[in-house]
Amino acid sequence: MKHLLRRLNYVSVLKLSERTEDHLIIKSVPKKVWNPVFSVGVITFVASMLLRGFLDAGLAVFPLALSTLILFSGIWILSANGLVVFDKQESNCYFIFKHLGYLQKIYTYPLTSIDRVLLNRSGGKQVLTLYKDDGNVVKLADSGNEDQLIFIGDELSEFLQIPFER
Repeated sequence: MKHLLRRLNYVSVLKLSERTEDHLIIKSVPKKVWNPVFSVGVITFVASMLLRGFLDAGLAVFPLALSTLILFSGIWILSANGLVVFDKQESNCYFIFKHLGYLQKIYTYPLTSIDRVLLNRSGGKQVLTLYKDDGNVVKLADSGNEDQLIFIGDELSEFLQIPFER
């Protein structure tokens, strides 16, 4: 269940926001607003209203349910904000994910448990992860832009004084 919630709340953080001696803050980049899935959601919603108006209301239920799922998932993805704070004073790493403007989930990891930063290929994208001393891997960012992930990995490696493996 924990993995499902983590996957549902996950937001890729790709932009270095702030760096001081005690803090390193990485945040997410806003997503594109218009995409083909949103268009399909709007079309199925209009189709459900036309079916309800001109034919049987029972037939309108299926495209309405489909459009509701598509549009709500699109809003969930578009409203997602992520922030990762590495705090040397408190010796913690905070993953803060916020959806719909008010649903917030915070994951905390001790900085001392992070052994190294890894850059792997998963599917068609590069994935930047933090490898912990207990063998667990925490996903930080995924992107097709390898240079951006290498920059963030180098900054993390320098800030935390841990190795960065590519």
